[in-house]
Amino acid sequence: MGWHESLREQRKEAILEAAAEVFAQKGYHRATIKEIAARVGIAPGTIYLYFESKRALLLSIADRLITQRVSEVLEQASSLDAQGYIAAVLQERLDFFRRNQPFLQALATEVWTDESLRRRFFTQVLAPVFASGARYLEKKVAEGVLRPCRVEIVAPAVAGSIILISLLRIFVPEYTLADVPEDELIEELTRLYLDGLSARGEGE
Repeated sequence: MGWHESLREQRKEAILEAAAEVFAQKGYHRATIKEIAARVGIAPGTIYLYFESKRALLLSIADRLITQRVSEVLEQASSLDAQGYIAAVLQERLDFFRRNQPFLQALATEVWTDESLRRRFFTQVLAPVFASGARYLEKKVAEGVLRPCRVEIVAPAVAGSIILISLLRIFVPEYTLADVPEDELIEELTRLYLDGLSARGEGE
């Protein structure tokens, strides 16, 4: 990549970052190209050299988030015991949502109102977590490590709660124990998923 292409990519990246911040703060519909350009320090017309419209900017933000590969942690964790696997998935999702907070905030409203965007988000961002959990459950049930269960129910239930907790932890920390260290949160949730709230001792 030559210096010209590198400069263009850097400018495009800066525009996307600024757009995500403005969309997150003001909402997609209230945000303006002028505000985004001001944040980058360029003329509004310059943005149109990279993106044909505000909608194209939003879709590029979605692509940036959606096309990220689900962390290899999910596959690497498949060799761990149940406690290690759940802890690894929890950590990976917390990291994912924290790393992409501005982009997720920018997309939040549009994901729920745009059917095409919603389908892409759920299929490419959430479904891989569900699928990874289902494969792991099936493997451990077959090995006799975990009890037989309805994998099609348990996998999305656990994965869905992990995703929800991760989102709440990032976006509304005042309601999700912001003062609790992350390692303690992960440990408690891991115990909950594996042992429920039973008072039985370990090994029973």
